[in-house]
Amino acid sequence: MGFKVGDNIVYAGSGVCQIDAIKDISFFKEKPQKYYVLKPLFVRQSQVMYVPFDNKSQVEKIRPVLTKKEAIALIDKIPLVETLEWIDDRNDRKDAFADIIVNGSREDIIGMIHLIKQHARKLSGEGKHLNAQDERALNDARVRMNNEFALALDMQPDQVIELIHEKTETLDFA
Repeated sequence: MGFKVGDNIVYAGSGVCQIDAIKDISFFKEKPQKYYVLKPLFVRQSQVMYVPFDNKSQVEKIRPVLTKKEAIALIDKIPLVETLEWIDDRNDRKDAFADIIVNGSREDIIGMIHLIKQHARKLSGEGKHLNAQDERALNDARVRMNNEFALALDMQPDQVIELIHEKTETLDFA
């Protein structure tokens, strides 16, 4: 799929970005290559990312943002998304969560949010709380999905949480 300057996209684990430019760049005095220049959206201090046209594995990580219709359909489907199984080994869980955020489908990311929230409720009942690693994964997944929903639905990310609660009424997605 070809993208053009101004397109809003989702890039792997970086989330929602805009294609700021497509240009030839020479890094480290190498021969110039054509790059997508990506600017993350919904961030205060934005860094620019460069994705080389001829690196198929990197270009495949660029996906179009949900359409409004797709976003509404996915939000309506949230209560039906299957929850994954908890991984007891902390390192394996960290790797699995990172892989879901970077390579997983939107449904996988939503399932991960449900899983972590369920685990947090279980821990809370025992007087405990999530470890920092799981909190970070939960936050990264929420930000990723809320930003994409916000862009698709032409609203601010913090308004997405309200909309999801109104539509699902049963889930703690926030």
